[in-house]
Amino acid sequence: MFGQVSFRGKSGKAWKFQRTAADAPWARSAGVVIFAAQDACGWRVYRVMELSGRPHDIQPIWALAEAERYGANAVFLALEFDGHQRKAMVADLEAGFMPVCRSDQAPVRLAA
Repeated sequence: MFGQVSFRGKSGKAWKFQRTAADAPWARSAGVVIFAAQDACGWRVYRVMELSGRPHDIQPIWALAEAERYGANAVFLALEFDGHQRKAMVADLEAGFMPVCRSDQAPVRLAA
């Protein structure tokens, strides 16, 4: 794990995230993940995604691959076990950052 970072959504609330390695088992966690890249003014958010915590859910891995195509190179994780709170976090952060890839888009199917 790397350092802790706060992201502020549209509401102004600071949500605390921990930077983690892309190859760490973050996709199995229950919480919210942000895929981003550092730019001149901080972090450019490419995707905010709710993580269900299901052990074999591959959607987070596909979402990371999609975000990496747009330039994301950092993964931030906030553990949260309450589903309603996770949804609120995603909605607030997406409204505040307007990420390139939004959670309400259909999943992208990539050829293997």
